[in-house]
Amino acid sequence: MKYHKTRRQSRITIVHVLYKYELLEQPINVEEAFEEYELNREELAKVSAIAKNYSFLKKTLSSLFNKNWQWDRISPLIRAIILNAAFEMYSIEPKIVINEAIEITKLYFPKDEKDEEKTITGQFYKFVNSLLESYYKLTVTLEAALEKEDKK
Repeated sequence: MKYHKTRRQSRITIVHVLYKYELLEQPINVEEAFEEYELNREELAKVSAIAKNYSFLKKTLSSLFNKNWQWDRISPLIRAIILNAAFEMYSIEPKIVINEAIEITKLYFPKDEKDEEKTITGQFYKFVNSLLESYYKLTVTLEAALEKEDKK
């Protein structure tokens, strides 16, 4: 009997794949990831598409950082989460994508007993939320500009 993953489990698997390559600072090797993580067809397609669009996603996400921040300063795990979420925004409702990214962040960076807003983990949630909301706004703006160009 084959095991069926939930959407969140699939997202987590993809985050694991991306995390490995972010941590090792290596390009995503789709064939290796397929074998190592036993990816299903949908996960394989997604990892492959993220690998093909990696430069675009990284450059676009990096453009939204505060000018004092760089891609390499962000935790490899957070980078993996936002890469996956940014890619998903092209096919899934952005509110769902952002919520899922925050929930996955919470799995790996659990709350402290202290006030969530002031802890490092609270800042991770806010960072992921803020960055992905900005990414969504940017994509909407670009789509509107492209539509305007097409009408000319």
